[in-house]
Order: sequence, then C-alpha cells, then structure tokens
Amino acid sequence: MYHLTTENQLENEDYSKRIEAFYASGKNGFFTGKANIDIYYKTFIQTEDRTQAIHISSGRTEAAIKYKELVFDLYQNGYSVYIHDHRGQGLSGRMTKDRDMGYVDTFQFYVDDMKQFYEGWIVPNKHEKVFLMAHSMGGAIGMTYLEQYPFDYKSAAFSSPMLGLPSGTCGAVKLLVTKEPKYAIGNHKYNDEAVSFKRNQLTGSEIRYNRMNQAFRAEPTARLGGATYQWVHKSCEQFEYLNSHISNIQTPFILFSAEHEQIVEPKAHERFVEKAKVLGKICEAYLVEGAQHELLIEEDEQRMETINQMLQFFEKY
Repeated sequence: MYHLTTENQLENEDYSKRIEAFYASGKNGFFTGKANIDIYYKTFIQTEDRTQAIHISSGRTEAAIKYKELVFDLYQNGYSVYIHDHRGQGLSGRMTKDRDMGYVDTFQFYVDDMKQFYEGWIVPNKHEKVFLMAHSMGGAIGMTYLEQYPFDYKSAAFSSPMLGLPSGTCGAVKLLVTKEPKYAIGNHKYNDEAVSFKRNQLTGSEIRYNRMNQAFRAEPTARLGGATYQWVHKSCEQFEYLNSHISNIQTPFILFSAEHEQIVEPKAHERFVEKAKVLGKICEAYLVEGAQHELLIEEDEQRMETINQMLQFFEKY
C-alpha cells in the first residue's frame, strides 16, 4: 500500500547510496536538554506539502543512524520526519565517564527532552498533523509523553514498547542497584564480536541487522554498551508510573507486539491495552506473527505488515 524498501533493494549498491545520500541531506544539530546534557537531533522536512509529520522515539542503545531506511521510506510517503537521540546514547551527551554505559539519572528527563524538541523544532513548522512512532524504550518514553501531554500528537504507533521487562528483573534489580553506575549482570562494554547475526535475538533480516551494525561502526561515538543497574531500576519505576496514569491518555494509539519477543515483556502489552480499553481509550493491539523484537528492521513480510498498519492507523486521524 505504501512505498517501502525491500531487502532486495537494499542489496543494490546504488539504491543503498540513495538512502545514505538522503539521510546526509537532513538537517542536524544539538540542543541543551535537562541537566545540561547535549541532545542530538535530525530533521527531514518536506519541501512542498508539510501537512503531515512523524516524530520517532528510538529504543535503548539506538541512534538516528539506525533509522536511515525507515526515515527514507516515511519521507517517500509524504511525511516530514523528526528524530532525536535520547540522552546517554547515540550522538547525545553521556552522564557517565564510561561512554558505553546504558545509564539515565532521571527517567522523566527523557520525556522533558522530547517535549523540548517537539516545541522547539516540530511546532514551528506548523504541520496540520504530527504523529508519534516509538520503539522499545522509546515506547516507554513515548507513552509517558502521551500521559503528560495528551494533545500534541494526532495518534501514535508503538513498536515492541518497553512497558515491562522479563519476569523477575525488576525485583532482582531493587536488591542490586547501587549509587555508583555499574553494569547489570550479563551486561558489559560494547563488543563488536558480540553482534554477529547468528547470535542476535532482534530480527530475522540479516541485511538490515548488518546495515545497523555497519552504521555504528562508521560512527563509533554513537555506540552504546550494556545497561546499568541504575537504568534498569529507573525503567522499572517508570512501569509503575505508566500503568497508574493511563487515564490521562487522549491520543489514539496502536501497539505492536512481536510473536517471538525476547527483549521486553509481551504480557505487559496485554495488560496495558486491556486497562486502556476498560478506561475507554481509543487503542488497538496488533500481533506480528513470525517477528522478533525489531519490527522496523525485520524481514520484509513482518516489516511491511507493521509499517502498513501504522500508516493506515495514522490515516484514520
């Protein structure tokens, strides 16, 4: 239904160069977020029809450079696109001496940065409709945003949102968290050898997985390693906030879960949507069969299904 890139096209060198050239053409810069942290952003504004725009909220460890293909596709379908790197990752400023540490001091600051970007860079362009597209950790940030600012977006789409972590994680972290940033058990500095496709639990698309890692190899300062106990603890606290403020949401949203999810807790999706529906919220739940966590860089069938449904949902509002 929409102009979406295929894996075969990505294998074509000339086509890949088109994506790279388009991404390079976007405007970028920094603004100062909460607690004086520099926040990196990139914008792709339609030259003629600026009616519709999409704001992307990315996941943990991610950066705008991961989303080159998606940004390209959304722009080809008539949307202006805005994306910023969350504090502590990508090209944004870090809060620890070890740049590889996945850390956040205050989860609310993610939301505050997002609001600042929205007001300072999206609102001035006077789009008639602005939509939110959020993935994983960006989903927890984005859903909090909807609870605090219920009228900024016309509608929102969530890809594998982090509304909960695997069973037992939050309870264990309460006992292990310390004042000083420390890698959570099983987490460590970024390691190129640990990102082979065969070991990955994110996507079945080898070419998209490899493109993502190539982007980070080309921009090593954007890479991020494992999560700290502090980041996990702050995230767990945010789940409690999210589930206790659903009544504030006024934005219609659609939530996508992957059938073979191994990163976030799918049951948290079910609980959240069920409660939202009881409260009379306009929302839909969608299960993507055969998919892993990274719905937006999955194999063609799952990726196209997800993006098609997202854009159809946006068209309703």
